[in-house]
Amino acid sequence: MKAGHIELPVKDPVRSMKFYTEVLGFKLDVNQDNRFIWLTSNGYTLLLRSGKPVVGEFNASPNICLYVADSARVARNLAAHGVQVLEHSSCFHFRDQDGHWFQLANPGEDHSQDAASDA
Repeated sequence: MKAGHIELPVKDPVRSMKFYTEVLGFKLDVNQDNRFIWLTSNGYTLLLRSGKPVVGEFNASPNICLYVADSARVARNLAAHGVQVLEHSSCFHFRDQDGHWFQLANPGEDHSQDAASDA
C-alpha cells in the first residue's frame, strides 16, 4: 500500500494555493479551474479543494507534520506572514488560513515531550 494524497477542504483554493506555495514552498502541480489545486513537496501531494474546512481544538484536530531542516527559521517566516505560531520544546504548531493544524519538526529529534504537552 502507498499513500496517495492529503486532501484539505479550503474556503478559497486560490488564496490557499498562494499561502502553500509562497510561504511554505509547495510547488503547483495542477490547477483544475481554481476548484481543485494539486501541490507537491518532496514526493507528497496535497489537494486543496473548494469546501468547508472541518477543524477543532489544537489537541483534537488532525494535524499534518512537516519535516523541515530548520523549524525555527520556517516558524519565523510564518510569523512574518502573519501566521500565529505556537512554540513547543522542539517543534512549532500553526494553523493555515482555514484552521488546519500543522506541526513543524526537525526530523530525527525526539518530540515525545511535545506530544505529552499537547495531551
